[in-house]
Parts: sequence; C-alpha cells; structure tokens
Amino acid sequence: GQEDQGEQRQGPAGRRALALLALVFLANLLNYLDRQVVSAVEGDLRPAFGLSKVEFGYLWSAFTLGYMLFAPLVGYLADRRHRPRLLAACLLVWSSATIASGLVTTAAGLYFARFLIGVGEAGCLVVGPSLLSDAFPASARGRVLSLFYLGMPLGGAAGYIVGGVVSEHLGGFRVAFWVAGAPGLALTLAVAALADPPRAQVALGLAPRGSKGTPGRASPEAGGLRAYLDLLRNRTLLLVILAQTFAVGILAPILHFAVRFFEVERGMTRVQATATLAGIALVAGILGSSVSGVLGDRMSRRRPGGHARLAAIGYAVAAPAILLGFSATSPLVFGPALFVGSACLFLCMPAVNTEIANVVPSTQRAMAYAFAVFVLHLLGDMAAPPLFGALAGRIGTGAAFARVSGLLVLAAACAYLASRRAGADMRRFSQAP
Repeated sequence: GQEDQGEQRQGPAGRRALALLALVFLANLLNYLDRQVVSAVEGDLRPAFGLSKVEFGYLWSAFTLGYMLFAPLVGYLADRRHRPRLLAACLLVWSSATIASGLVTTAAGLYFARFLIGVGEAGCLVVGPSLLSDAFPASARGRVLSLFYLGMPLGGAAGYIVGGVVSEHLGGFRVAFWVAGAPGLALTLAVAALADPPRAQVALGLAPRGSKGTPGRASPEAGGLRAYLDLLRNRTLLLVILAQTFAVGILAPILHFAVRFFEVERGMTRVQATATLAGIALVAGILGSSVSGVLGDRMSRRRPGGHARLAAIGYAVAAPAILLGFSATSPLVFGPALFVGSACLFLCMPAVNTEIANVVPSTQRAMAYAFAVFVLHLLGDMAAPPLFGALAGRIGTGAAFARVSGLLVLAAACAYLASRRAGADMRRFSQAP
C-alpha cells in the first residue's frame, strides 16, 4: 500500500536499519532480563526482607505501577521527540534501578526500586515497536517485530539463569541484581547515538490534518493528548488490547511464581527449576516468535487481520496446554505441555503487537502501544500476582495455575473478534488523511 511504499522509500538504509534492529533487540532482551531476575530469587528474597507470598506478589505490582503510569507519557513524547534518545534515557533508569535492587536493605526500598524499573521499562515496549515499524516496510513488519519480541524468551531465560546460578553459586541475590543491571549501562550510549527513522505518514503527507511534521520527528499537533481518546474509536485495537490483558492475567503469575512452584511442588532444586524454565522459555520462545512473523505476514497478505487470527489460534491451543502443564506431576507430561503452551504464548505476543501497528497511523503508533501497556497492566498484571498469591495460599500454586488458565479462552475470543474487524478499521484509521 501507499504507506508500505513510503516506508521503503523513506526508511533508513539497510545497514542502519539492521543496526537499529540489533540495538533495540538487545535493549528488549535486557528489559526482560532485569524484570525477571527477581522471580528467580524468591527463596532468598522473601526471608531476607520478611515478605509473605502475597507481599512478594506486590513486587510485580510495584513494577507494573511504574510501567503503567509512565507508559502514556513515554508514548506521548515518542510521537513528537527523538525516539532513540528517549529509549536510551529509559534504559539508563531501569538498569540503574536494577543495580539499586541489590543495594537496598528494606522492603520499602526494594518496592521503590521495582517501581523505578517499571518507570524505565515503560519506554522499551512503547518506543521499540514504533521505531522498527518505521524503519522497515509493512510487508516485513511481522517478521521484524518477531525478532524484537525474541527478547522476551531470551531475556526471561537469561533472568532465570542469572538469578538462579549467580544467587546460588556466585555471591547471593544481591550480586544477581548487579550482574543483571550492569550491561544496560554499557548499552545506553549506543542506543542514544541511533538515528530516528522517518515516520512514514508524516513524510508522505498522510499525517492528521494540521500536522506540520517532518521525517524523523512528529509535529506537536500529531500526537496530542486527544489522540489517546481517538484510539478508543478503533475497535480492533481495543479487542487486541483486551486479548493481551486476559493473557497477561496468567502469564504474569507464571513468570513470577513458577520457579518456587517447581521447587516446592515438584521437588526441584533452584538451579533445576530455573534451568527448566529457562530451557522451556528459550526454545519455545525462539520457535513461537520465529513462526509468528512468517505465518502472520502470510495470513495478512491473504486477508486483513491475519496476525490477530494467528493469535486467536495460539491462545486457544495454549489454554489446555497450560492447564495440563500445571496439573500433571510427571515430567514426561508437564514438560511437553508447558513447552507447547509457552510456544503458543510467545507466538501470540508479536502477532498482537504487529496487528496494533497495522491498524493505527504511524504518527500514533507509540501512543497506541503506550495505551495498550497502560490498559493491559491496569486490568491484567497489576492485580494478578498478589491475587494469584492469595489464591495459591488457599488452594496451592498448581491448582491456582490450572484455574486461571481459563483466561486464555477469553483471550482467544477477543483476538478472533479483532481479526473480523481488522480490515474495516485498517481502511478507516491506519491510512486516514
């Protein structure tokens, strides 16, 4: 389409685009490593700070609160300011806060450090997809974003490994936080030096009326606060966000409580538990994310909404797999089941986020991602970990996992409805003058 041609014509040269992809991918990998390392050290962290299981769940909520509150601001700035420098500033904040998590001596200090990690990481999943959507043509968008979202399984696996191995053998949980946070400080300057690719619709004269933007920089009028209200008219966007929200309701507890579950209810050591989860996340993540981009782009060429249809299938398959994975006691059953469920969830993440990029104007992509982050964290994982912790305390962690896996059925239904509306909303919103 016209936007696709413009993105190919106006985008940075191939080497610069690939360099941008590499650095933004590394930032996303560290994003997930830094947020995940805390979940691997629950066994040491809770007694060190006197935290109950519910209070440990609130560590995720503190992170989510910072993430949720600052994502709209980051989205607003990203649609009108230099995006790589904004991402670099966010990287500096969350890396410093990760290091600080290993220095604090009180529970309040730990909660505040987690809040600041969320403040910084609000920039990665808002700015990163926006940058990549403008740096590469729309025909390759699904594949490019699939590479970006590989940061989740790779970073999550690294977080489990760093947390498990370093805390167990190389100095305890405090050293694990320092090891996790340090690489981000080194990456900050490289990200800040990146060029900001042109926003395709501004460059082609397709930005909203009254816009005075130029390539690489949105105009002040292009991303005003009213644009967030305008996003509410896009039903495909709302359904995709709702699907993500239901999925996060089960994903956040898995990420936060699964290590301890395998230690207590499956009799593993910490290293065994973290290695098991890291291995599943690594292989399933690479498989799911890689397949997502290829299949999603192919399905979208046949009919609009292909990425949302793919997500609907993924969520539908993941629901029984996750249920079986946390109900079965034999490794020969729960291992493959969790692998299938994880692969499907990793397949869905790039799919739903590519659909967001497809159904909104390029001048509002960062705001759309920020809006998605705000809603899915407010309604999804803000409350999910402490509520899950309370439920697990009453019925057991495995039974709680099995019960909340039903949220994936609702996620599948929302993604399917989004796929039905995608064509009409793409014509109405994504290329509207």
